[in-house]
Amino acid sequence: MSTATPQAPRPRFTVKIGGRMAEQEEQLRPFAADLKDLRSEYDLVLVHGGGAEVTRISEQLGFRPVFHEGIRVTTREEMDVVEMILSGKVNKRLVRLFQACGLPAVGLCGADGRLYSGRSLGVIRDLETRTGQVSGMELGVLRCLLQEGYFPVVSSTTMDEEGGGININADTVAFELACAWGSETLMFLSDIPGVLKGDAVIPRLAPEQVKSEIREGTINGGMIPKATSALEALKRGVGRVIVGQYGGRGSLQALLEGTMGTRFEAAEARPESGKDEQR
Repeated sequence: MSTATPQAPRPRFTVKIGGRMAEQEEQLRPFAADLKDLRSEYDLVLVHGGGAEVTRISEQLGFRPVFHEGIRVTTREEMDVVEMILSGKVNKRLVRLFQACGLPAVGLCGADGRLYSGRSLGVIRDLETRTGQVSGMELGVLRCLLQEGYFPVVSSTTMDEEGGGININADTVAFELACAWGSETLMFLSDIPGVLKGDAVIPRLAPEQVKSEIREGTINGGMIPKATSALEALKRGVGRVIVGQYGGRGSLQALLEGTMGTRFEAAEARPESGKDEQR
């Protein structure tokens, strides 16, 4: 009879990168080195966007991108291009680069293993859209990959119940995945260093502070949905949400330690890095 002690579960970390970062190899290589460091401590999953590249290539192919309240209105014809770019070109470029940097990356879209499925938003601006929301999660394929030591790299296209393609905002995918998976940390990396008050980054925001800063106008524009999503993630069990900018080697650790970016946490902060508390 085996007397081996079962390993305690490791803290889980979901990180989302934007499309611009996904195109910049000079940033991705040090980012990959940071991810390798963190994999000794966390189970990691990466979600990526790529909207700027989708727009550029769509226009080259004769499509006129349409947006409504910041969200792409994806026509049925355009969905093929979106899937080709996000789940093909961008996803595989990231997988190749991460593999070359020593990360055992595996590329997925939501349809793979039905990791997440979607539902169309219907008709927007008189157009039937293939843009949608997450309608379900099945985490089996994610658990299998992590158990075998792989690093999942997830794009933001999936399928509906009839097998049609669905395009979902990558921030939404990262949020839903982190909540369903029970992530200790959800990190959004973008071109913004964090929540700004004047010229200074607010290092930490508790839920009541978020509501106050929205009322006062400190949190405005595109940061409002990120902040409100962060609060919802905390309610649904995510330990902390971090919004910041990748600035080179060591940035991920600095964001985790709170010396960069903005951390959204409950008033009672959780132990750092899951060392004193395992989920």
